[in-house]
Amino acid sequence: MRRAFLILIDGLRPDVLEAEVAAGRLPNLKALTDRGARSRAISVLPTTTSVAYLPFLTGCFPGTCNVPSIRWLDREAYTGRWWKDRAAVRNYCGYQAGMLDDDIAPGVQTIFQLVPESLAIFTMITRGLTPGRDPAQGARKVVGSLAHYVDCYGLLDRRAAREFLAAVDQPWRFVFTQFPAVDGYTHGATPAAREVLQSLHFIDRSIGRAVVRLDELGALDDTLFVLVSDHGATKMHTHVDLAEWFMARGVPTLHHPVLWARNPRAAVMVAGNAFASIYARPGVPRERRWTMEQLRRPEAFGTDHDVVAALVREPAVAFVAGEDAEGNVRLASSAGEAIITRDEAAIRYTLLSGDPLELGGSFSGDRDAWLARTFDAPFPDAAVHLLDQFSSRRAGDLVLAAREGYDFRNRYEIPEHKSGHGSLIRAHMHTPLWTNRPLPLVPMRTADVFPALLDWLDVPVPQGIDGRAVWQPGRAPRAKHPHRQPAGALHSR
Repeated sequence: MRRAFLILIDGLRPDVLEAEVAAGRLPNLKALTDRGARSRAISVLPTTTSVAYLPFLTGCFPGTCNVPSIRWLDREAYTGRWWKDRAAVRNYCGYQAGMLDDDIAPGVQTIFQLVPESLAIFTMITRGLTPGRDPAQGARKVVGSLAHYVDCYGLLDRRAAREFLAAVDQPWRFVFTQFPAVDGYTHGATPAAREVLQSLHFIDRSIGRAVVRLDELGALDDTLFVLVSDHGATKMHTHVDLAEWFMARGVPTLHHPVLWARNPRAAVMVAGNAFASIYARPGVPRERRWTMEQLRRPEAFGTDHDVVAALVREPAVAFVAGEDAEGNVRLASSAGEAIITRDEAAIRYTLLSGDPLELGGSFSGDRDAWLARTFDAPFPDAAVHLLDQFSSRRAGDLVLAAREGYDFRNRYEIPEHKSGHGSLIRAHMHTPLWTNRPLPLVPMRTADVFPALLDWLDVPVPQGIDGRAVWQPGRAPRAKHPHRQPAGALHSR
């Protein structure tokens, strides 16, 4: 029986993982992937926990799932009533986390629905799971909340490892395991902090034990391992609280955790914290977003100036994005403006007065061309993911991406985020993609992992997903692994 293990190390930068392997401190991961591949993939917008899990578990981008961020406002339903309308202002970081499954577009299927013989450990996305297939959900909620304030993320990883190792001896065809400690320790320090590296060493030993056991069972040759992350991270030297920014301009602002403001003229939804969605005139229900041209008018936010122009002058803001017309996206930065359009043939990035994406000029191509052209650019795959963001009716009127070293939240962020993510910058978008099977020599997105898992498990791939079937591990010849106990697998450091 073929089996697949998807291991997600939340918030892990690929360069940190690569450096630890090069230094010889992750012997089991090195041994496992020597006959496979150690590569990188491009994440989604926003590069934020839970939302950035969607590509792995559904094959779809956040916009396709109609879950544009971890915080969003339903402009059609919110009427300004603090208590009665609270469900129209979403925040997956709190008690509303359980609403995520129902918020995902009805036509989107998870791998848990497609593969009934699946188990998930510490998953935020549970559509299709029964309680018996989600054994650590209670621990994730209780210990996860505790860890945020007392910095005991190692407890979560130890529980995840225990469930992961137990699953090896059970007849699950697909096992998804999230290790959360790296992200937690990164937020409290740096992406390569001592605690981050210790967490990696622990995960390496756990994977080593799993490989030894699978070898003993004679199942290793029929097992696909895929190790990934949902996003990278960078150290933050400056917090620019966007809610304060608007309020300093006399704009009553709705924001978390203060979910009520009298006659708000702006709503600020921050994620990561280097990404933000801005909604104009919340409390006045409307079906459609306003265009950037409309949002530039002083009356949009009730000010005496162009708010978009003021935002792009802020050093923290890489660029501001908004709709130009239905299906088109206009970008504004301190470098000028450009527009993204698309038709059946291509996605076009056209410079108007500047180059916000720093591509060096206009560019046109399909999704594959965009990925290849921008994989190592300052904003990888940006046009694809900005178009996806604005495909969701729930997305903001404006979307802001932060420059490296800046984020958009200060008050109420307890403890302080010393590192973060969420933006479209390269350090947030690049993620590790490591596996014990060869990878194709083409650039990949995190959404491309989903059809590869289904291919290995011989499960039909749903129509209409964003992931491409560029990696088909189930159809490639399977090299036999030598019988071995990976060096250091059962030894602590």
